[in-house]
Amino acid sequence: MFSRLALRHVFAIVLVTLLAGCSSLLGPRNFSLSERELTQLIAQQFPYERRMLEVLDVRVTAPRLTLLPDTNRLATELPLQARERFLGRSYNGLLSLDYGLRYDAQDQAIHLAQVHVNRLVFDDVPDALQPVVNRLGALLAEQMLTDLAIYRFKPEDIQRAQGLGYQPGDVKVTTRGIEIALNPKP
Repeated sequence: MFSRLALRHVFAIVLVTLLAGCSSLLGPRNFSLSERELTQLIAQQFPYERRMLEVLDVRVTAPRLTLLPDTNRLATELPLQARERFLGRSYNGLLSLDYGLRYDAQDQAIHLAQVHVNRLVFDDVPDALQPVVNRLGALLAEQMLTDLAIYRFKPEDIQRAQGLGYQPGDVKVTTRGIEIALNPKP
């Protein structure tokens, strides 16, 4: 004969098992971040300062975000300033790029993916040097920003989702922001 306490535990275990099993019947759910929330998350990464090739100190500020739902990407314009370390000259510029987003289960974060620099221009750079600056700058920017984590799930959020039988999956750009699929666990 089971005691009441044992029956409650058995009932709780059965209920949790049923809920976890039902998650696969209910299908995927979504976790959303609005355009405003996403802009704030990206803005937290800035100002971004980095020394490049021991020659330039680069400072990137104030990102402007645009949603590109038709291509499942985001576009961002970043004002920047580069200062030559030896001569002390400073240049103001603008970096325009687009990128996708992906979820990485290992570090439970959303990362920039397939970063593509569309335009990199600096004021006061001689016309003859502008193509070289563009190529080198675009290459460095793509290397620096590819795989940058812009959002990390809290461990308790992941545990809660897993407890209900879900796990984060694909990231989709919509007209309102981004949606992260919460897929039933296999």
